Amino acid sequence: MGKDAIDSDGICVMVVDDHVSTRRLVADVLRAGGFRKVVVVDSAAEALASLAAVRPDVLITDWMMPVMDGATLARTIRQAAVTEDPRIPDPRLPIIMLSSGRTRMDVERSRAAGIDAFLIKPFTPARVLERVATVVRRKADFVVSPTYVGPDRRRAREDEPYAGPLRRSTDVARAVDVDARALLCAQILQEMTTFQRLIEARGGLDRPLRQMACRVMQTLRQRAHAVADRGLERAAASLNRYVTAVGGAGKADPEVVTTHLDTLRVLSLLEPDDPKAAVILRQLDRAVTHRIESHLATVAA
Repeated sequence: MGKDAIDSDGICVMVVDDHVSTRRLVADVLRAGGFRKVVVVDSAAEALASLAAVRPDVLITDWMMPVMDGATLARTIRQAAVTEDPRIPDPRLPIIMLSSGRTRMDVERSRAAGIDAFLIKPFTPARVLERVATVVRRKADFVVSPTYVGPDRRRAREDEPYAGPLRRSTDVARAVDVDARALLCAQILQEMTTFQRLIEARGGLDRPLRQMACRVMQTLRQRAHAVADRGLERAAASLNRYVTAVGGAGKADPEVVTTHLDTLRVLSLLEPDDPKAAVILRQLDRAVTHRIESHLATVAA
């Protein structure tokens, strides 16, 4: 286990969301990532009623919920540090806010409520697991004052750390950054492994997973560009080309999506100048072009 790794097997995560599809997806991602202790509830009231019995190590709550929203739930948990509440055994419980947007007002309101981190929808498996790992590892001071109760807000930005070289889009082309690429390839392998477990857990590439796969590829395309690996970038961009042609991720053939996931996995195991990589990319291009042409022919018929 690396120095930054966490014992996911021993960590309990509670997911609070009134939408069954979202809470199931978050829970499936967590389990695919190695978290065996995942508890899902459909309301803030149920979460408060369950905290003492479950004693989660991390709580992920949706922002918009009826009766009591995520910010109110967070404030209620934090307030137990001031006024004892038998429902809340640990007012320092790390809280991740799940939201479909993050305006400046959202940030200020959530931080004032005492959350530890945001998880923005739509998310990728890597983003979910990274957020949980971050709040588990973080040892921020806990502040109890007349105006604020929660983790010390004077901390580093929550943006995902950038592993590639410092480079602007206007910079001239450079050789592959070997060290940054090696890190990216290791992350791709981990991401693909998690995604495969997720597919197995959900019984196939359903619509939410096809949409998630497209987001994963978009992220990987950007990161491959950052380390100047044209092969990985081209493979990741290929899925977007296909999805755009067929009218969206919801209409994508699961087999085509799986082919792209497998291709990224294979390419990440090869050196960037390996002749096999060029062959694999040509095969992928031909297969995607054939699928697009077949789709267009079917639509025109």
